[in-house]
Amino acid sequence: MARYKSRKIALWTSLTVLLVVIAAGLSYKTGIGPFGDAVAGEAAADSTAAVASADSTDSEDADPAVPVEVASVERRSVAAFHRAASSIEADRLVEVTCRAEGRVSAVAAEEGDWVEAGQVLAELENDRQKVELRRAELKMAEQVRKLERTEKMLAEELISEEEFDTVQAAHDQTVAERDLARITVEETYVKAPFSGQVTNRAVVEGQQVMAGGVAYTIADFTPLRVRVHLPETVAAKIRQGELVKVETEGLGDDLDARVERVSPVVDPATGTVCVTLRLPDGADARVGGFVKARLTTDRKRDVLAVPKLALVEEGGLRSVFVAAADTVRKVEVTTGLYDETHVEVLGGLEEGWTVVTLGRGGLRTGTRVEVLEDSDVAALASR
Repeated sequence: MARYKSRKIALWTSLTVLLVVIAAGLSYKTGIGPFGDAVAGEAAADSTAAVASADSTDSEDADPAVPVEVASVERRSVAAFHRAASSIEADRLVEVTCRAEGRVSAVAAEEGDWVEAGQVLAELENDRQKVELRRAELKMAEQVRKLERTEKMLAEELISEEEFDTVQAAHDQTVAERDLARITVEETYVKAPFSGQVTNRAVVEGQQVMAGGVAYTIADFTPLRVRVHLPETVAAKIRQGELVKVETEGLGDDLDARVERVSPVVDPATGTVCVTLRLPDGADARVGGFVKARLTTDRKRDVLAVPKLALVEEGGLRSVFVAAADTVRKVEVTTGLYDETHVEVLGGLEEGWTVVTLGRGGLRTGTRVEVLEDSDVAALASR
């Protein structure tokens, strides 16, 4: 019996201790009771400090300055251009044909060779033609001697005028036959019609050619020309003698061409007007090369202008970001002529204002900006 009571007391003691431990744990977690007040206060203080720290960080990073590059609204000349693509043409580019049928016996010029007017480029077999020429020359020589004797006899009144006329006619006939034989021989030579450069050789030695067949192509590269076809409204603004910038593929620098002539008629098939440009003598360009011509159609002087990089286009509206102090504001503008780098401003800006040219992405009215110096721009570009 005593042992039973002892066990019962020990069990109740263990339960009491367990309940005390559980109550202490609940008090710590909920902050209620003697164990939770201090801990909860510390937790609340830590939470308040963390929120304050986050708010402080957000306050510092809420509106960071955007690095931008700016330019001034200034007065300058602005020109409007029309671009047209075409190719370079030689002053003369002709195909030299064979004037007779025969076999090519010799080739005297190659592609790239410079030839003079009348220079032999190729020769056809002409032995028979040369023999015919020699026979005609001998026949004519005989008639010359006969005519000389007849003239003496006529002077001595040994023959009549009628007999002399017969000999004279025979002489003239042999001269014509000699000249025809010379032409026949001459036709066996392919000659350059003018001084120029051989651009293509179409025959080889031993080849049988027909009369009229192309043997060579020769070009005269002085001067070089470019023909562009422009809409009638654009061509009406082009004047003879105007300077035109011509950009050639493969060359870094533009060529300064001049408007040589403007066609007085409109092509009914295309509705365009042909404008011929003359490249400067000695221009480093190849015939057939692709070019882009930039023709001035209008020009204004002393007008307000901003760099084209500053322009923001949204639908049909155009605007710029004007920088003042350390912020920007968006201003709608009315524009006029465009050139390669600038655009004319008809309204919305005043001379001396500063506009953002680089770094416009993400800007809005009120955005803080930091204007980059030239050295900073160069450093960013080199990265």
